[in-house]
Amino acid sequence: MKSNQKKVYVSLLLVLLFGCLWMTYNIHYLKIKQLDPAYLLIIDVSASVDGYLSIKNLLITYIIPLLLFYRFFIEDEHPHIIVRLQSRIDMYRRRTIQVFISSFIFAFIILLINFAAVFIFDRFHFISSKYWNLSLLNLALLTCIYFSIGLLYYFIFDYSNSIIATAATFCICFLLYVMKSQLNIDWGPASSANVIDPLLSSGITGYYSLIMIGKELFLSLVMVLLGLFAIEKKDFMFGVSDD
Repeated sequence: MKSNQKKVYVSLLLVLLFGCLWMTYNIHYLKIKQLDPAYLLIIDVSASVDGYLSIKNLLITYIIPLLLFYRFFIEDEHPHIIVRLQSRIDMYRRRTIQVFISSFIFAFIILLINFAAVFIFDRFHFISSKYWNLSLLNLALLTCIYFSIGLLYYFIFDYSNSIIATAATFCICFLLYVMKSQLNIDWGPASSANVIDPLLSSGITGYYSLIMIGKELFLSLVMVLLGLFAIEKKDFMFGVSDD
C-alpha cells in the first residue's frame, strides 16, 4: 500500500523540481521585465516552441518523471490486492482511476507553477488576458494527454514489464513530438499539449475548446478500451515480480 505521506512528499518534490525548472528557463525574461515593466513576459514564458511549457518538454522531458510518478502513486499488483478484488474489471477500474488522478496531479503541478509565476511577475497581463481560463483549459487537455500516456504505459506493461513499457512509451511520445515539430501534423496530442501560447494571441472560442477537449477525451476512451482488453488477456504470476 502506497502511504499518503509518501505521495505528499513526492508531490512536494515535484513542485520544487518544476519551480526550479521554471526559474531556469525564464530567468532571462525576468531580467528583461525588471528593465522594461511594459514587456509582455506572459508571451515568452508561455511559449510552446521553447521553454518551460514547450511541446518538447511536455511530451519528452517530463515523460520520465511522469512515469516514475505513476510508480509512486499507483498500487502495485501484489497477490493480496488481486485476490481481494472480485474481478479483473475491478482491478482495472481501480488502476484506471489512480492513473487519472495521478495524471491530473502531475499536470496540475506543472501548470500551477507557471500560473503562480505569471501572476506574480506579470499580474497586469495575467488579468487582462484572462490567463486563468487558458490555464484551466490547458489543465483539462494536458490531464487527458497524460491520462492517455499513462494508459498506454500500462497497456504495454500488461504484456511486458516496466522497463520495456517505459522505453516504448517514451519512444511513442518522442514520435508524437516529431510529428508535430518536424512534419507539422496538427491532429496529434502534441497540438493540444500547450494551447496557452496560441490562444494568447488569437483568443479562445467555445467551439474550438470543445473540439480540442472532445478529441483528447476520445483518445482517452480508446486507450481505456484497449487497456480493458489487455487486462482480460493478462496472465498474473503470483510470487514473480512484474518488473
